Amino acid sequence: MPERPAHFPALAVACPSCGSAPGVLCTSHSGTRVRRNDVHQTRTAAHAAARQAPTP
Repeated sequence: MPERPAHFPALAVACPSCGSAPGVLCTSHSGTRVRRNDVHQTRTAAHAAARQAPTP
């Protein structure tokens, strides 16, 4: 497992596309390879939504 890149703040949330847990890199569409250069767009959107959500 490669180390988590520091430039992917979206890794703070789980990926709705591939199901990767928080802190784990996204996988390819087939689930066989780790995406090392980016994360899914849905994960980036989920991270942005989580940042804007009010904290209780």
